[in-house]
Amino acid sequence: MIESIAKQFEKPKGILGKLAGTVMYFENRKINRWSLNKLLVQKNDRILEIGYGPGYGIKTLMSNYKTILVDGIDLSTKMKDEATRRNKRWIETGQVQLTAGDVADYHPDHCYNKMISVNNYPLWDKPLLSLRRLYKLLEVGGRIVLTVQPREEGSTDETARQLGKQMKEDLLNSGFQNPEISFLKVRPVLTVCVTAVKK
Repeated sequence: MIESIAKQFEKPKGILGKLAGTVMYFENRKINRWSLNKLLVQKNDRILEIGYGPGYGIKTLMSNYKTILVDGIDLSTKMKDEATRRNKRWIETGQVQLTAGDVADYHPDHCYNKMISVNNYPLWDKPLLSLRRLYKLLEVGGRIVLTVQPREEGSTDETARQLGKQMKEDLLNSGFQNPEISFLKVRPVLTVCVTAVKK
């Protein structure tokens, strides 16, 4: 049963998927707010969220910034349904567009000023390939924010520190510059955020 629920957090579907989405929504709120602050959103930014889950981050962005555009990509069609319901009014105005799929294969017809991913990076099948794709889609001067609270069994604060070092290295190897690591004390395990830019 625990293994079934754990799988739902990776690619939620069905009744357990809905439960996982609800849990993710409440658990991620504080981490989302912290991460969104690091995005340094400006008027008229076009933003991409990778792994938007139930859509809380997008809803927060749209509620606070009236002139931005936000796209989202997530592996789960179930999460796309949840996020669509939560952000219906902005989808109807064309300010939000949601896609189900793998970011490594994502080919929109425009670029972005900002990118964010919260509690999703460890689930990427091809992290370096995906980061290189994102680098190409980011405008010069643009910013990326990767945040993760380790959730594997046995994770500790040290797990978060090691993950931060790995994400920093991956960003540098994908062309991003000026990576900065920061931490947020939340239960049950330290959360790490790595920001970087494209010059």
